[in-house]
Amino acid sequence: MFACNNQKLLALDYKNRKKMRSRRTFFLFIIAISVLLSAIFFTITVFNNTQKNNIGSSELKEAKKQIHIQILRYEKDLFSLNVNNLHSEIERLSKKYPPLLIEPDIWKDLQKLEELKAYLQDTVIIALYTAAEKVIKTDIILKELETAFGYYKVFFPNDSIPQIITLIPGLDFTVPSVYIYDDILFVNIDMYLGAKTSYYEAAGLPLYIIERCEPAFLPVDIFKKALVYKHLENAPRTTLLNAMITEGKRLYFTEMMFPALHERFIIGYSEEKYNWANDYLGNAWSYLIEKNELFGKGEQLIRCYIEEAPFTKPFGSGSPGRMGAFLGWKLIQSYMTNHPDVNLPELMQESDYQKILNTSRFKPQPK
Repeated sequence: MFACNNQKLLALDYKNRKKMRSRRTFFLFIIAISVLLSAIFFTITVFNNTQKNNIGSSELKEAKKQIHIQILRYEKDLFSLNVNNLHSEIERLSKKYPPLLIEPDIWKDLQKLEELKAYLQDTVIIALYTAAEKVIKTDIILKELETAFGYYKVFFPNDSIPQIITLIPGLDFTVPSVYIYDDILFVNIDMYLGAKTSYYEAAGLPLYIIERCEPAFLPVDIFKKALVYKHLENAPRTTLLNAMITEGKRLYFTEMMFPALHERFIIGYSEEKYNWANDYLGNAWSYLIEKNELFGKGEQLIRCYIEEAPFTKPFGSGSPGRMGAFLGWKLIQSYMTNHPDVNLPELMQESDYQKILNTSRFKPQPK
């Protein structure tokens, strides 16, 4: 799933769309593949107890005793370096981080040390780092993740808890904000500086993406964008139904790790968009049936309903994007409600999507 080029791994991956794209940087590790909470996470209004994962408090408490979460702030360690003594500083830092980030003996390469120095002195990178220092609170992140990983450990008791390393690549929108490789979670924290941060709009990021650049979305993204792929069976997107159910599994998996969190924060909708999706769920489902698109094939059709967009085109500008994913999620919820004997690991590996559809009893009624 992930490509790894050891010639480029020491790097500082910094690719602002204009200024930074022209520079080569070698100290941040970025891997291409197909929150940090603020001081106060959410108010009580973000919580919704209608979705349960049936894990009791005593079971969760025991699971939390078995986990140890480690967050390494790579960007903070880089900015603590003495730029006038990078040779020995990087040699020291290499003992803390894996070779994926700092190649053996890289401190002997004078050219790369100069590139690192340029990265640390770049005004855009400095501004991003300064902003991150204000909103990224490691202790709050750890507290939120402790509960989520506790649930994770109950569902997947034999799985290890991955190490988490934060980075500032410089607003690289070409890669996911969270990704996993070799049991290490990499988090591009410059993608969680807050929706009001001016850098995102200036760099051309669309509003429907900017809305999810809040620090509070990061814990959810760790599971939704990264950990889920350790358990999701690798099924091809042969039909729209297959793609919808795959996305539904991904969202349901995340929901099980955050059972008290309101659904709109799991999928990443605004309140208005979430209400539209719920209100017109039956209409959207009926449309797919009437147009014979549920079993339709082709990437263009699948992208229309699944991929990021300001709205789902067939349903008009008032709809949210990714309505196919939302429908798939609701279908999976219905399937699991009607199959209490099926556990989460079994769901994630179930490859008979026709069976899931037929036995889900998912029949939302149009308005």
